[in-house]
Amino acid sequence: MRYILTLLIGIFIGSLDAAIVPQTATLSNGLKIIVFQNPLLPSVNVFTKYGVGTADDPAEMVGVSHMLEHMMFKGSSKYSKGAIDTILNSCGGVCNAFTNFDNTVYTFALPAEHLDIVLDIEADRMENLNIDEAEFLSEQKVVMEERQMRLGNHPFRTSAEICLRAMYAAHPYGIFPIGYEAHIKAYTAEALMAHYKKWYVPNNATIVVIGPYDLAYVLPKIEEHFSNVSSKELQERRRISEPDREGLTTTIEQENPRAENIYISISYRAPTLITKPKEYLAMNMLEKTMNGSDHALYQKMVKEKHLALAISSSYRYGKDDMDFTFTLILSPDMNVDAAEKFLFEQLAVFLKKGLVEKDFNDAKQEQLNAFAFAMDGEAFLMSIANSVLDGFPLEAVSKYEDILKAVTVQQVHEMLSSILAKPPVLISRNYPKGKMPKRAYQKVLQKGF
Repeated sequence: MRYILTLLIGIFIGSLDAAIVPQTATLSNGLKIIVFQNPLLPSVNVFTKYGVGTADDPAEMVGVSHMLEHMMFKGSSKYSKGAIDTILNSCGGVCNAFTNFDNTVYTFALPAEHLDIVLDIEADRMENLNIDEAEFLSEQKVVMEERQMRLGNHPFRTSAEICLRAMYAAHPYGIFPIGYEAHIKAYTAEALMAHYKKWYVPNNATIVVIGPYDLAYVLPKIEEHFSNVSSKELQERRRISEPDREGLTTTIEQENPRAENIYISISYRAPTLITKPKEYLAMNMLEKTMNGSDHALYQKMVKEKHLALAISSSYRYGKDDMDFTFTLILSPDMNVDAAEKFLFEQLAVFLKKGLVEKDFNDAKQEQLNAFAFAMDGEAFLMSIANSVLDGFPLEAVSKYEDILKAVTVQQVHEMLSSILAKPPVLISRNYPKGKMPKRAYQKVLQKGF
């Protein structure tokens, strides 16, 4: 099989002498291969990513990508139900999978000498999956139970689902990847097979191998197992764009008898920057700068003024734009208005005077320290591999440390300014029972009719 081979220059980690040389090849059927080698590793991790997630699902069957993920372990032409687990148990390996809005990823970790086992499994179920009707119906119930476990039993389940829909009124990011109950009930074995045939093709897949081997060793094995898997024409991944809110902020409140504290989320629309390494690392540094118990905002809000028990920030990205969120946790007796007022005042100060440089320097040094020691194991390679599968340019991997070192507090401040340029898209407040402020509609309902 013909293939295109590209070698990337090594990454030198801190004081370590070992060079990491990520290598990539593309087979003639479109299958992409990425190898991250660490000769010291006794094990091998294999990720197989398909470029389809629940944001690509049919509107009436959101979560069918996740359902298909489950069925990928239920048998193929060569490996019957339970065979994968039996094989992995015999050689000391484990497997897993996850589906998000944008991708579906299958993971294997096992002793390095058993790499061939994983490749044979993945090649067979890439093309020869069996979807038995009885197995499908059984697994459909499992997925329904999974939804109940993850969301139905969560104290903020209703609020979380409503908030997500409020954040993304049109875009498919507005429904959790597992879908609603009505979606799960709508799945059919025929629909899953159609979805499988549409998206599970080598030219929509990437295999990442992390372990002691280089591409010269791995590539012939992948070629052997996948050479007969045919490519197919891919359909375009079409999604409805989220309209501009034009300054509109949605506020959602819930009184929840299962909550012990007050939880506040303040979310802003944020661009997805994963394909732009400099901007992406600057945005991540903004998140790190504003997190932790040592930064100035935490010290003032939590330690000095006792307006909150905790404050944190998070940046979520996807194939499309997502959000940057500030989260506050208050005790039941703390004042929500005072906490929110102080947060917005502090953000205004940051916009005017800039971020606290010490916070930035501490966060940056912490990231560089973690980077320097990450090659002691496989954590660094795993995190980089996941970023690459999300869209981080492979050619930027070798420059990762240099890009991180070059990020300035001014660049991070510019990121904050861009996030806060418009009002928040969503403010969500969850109160314990009896702690939500009385609103006019509550007073009317309490009087009766």
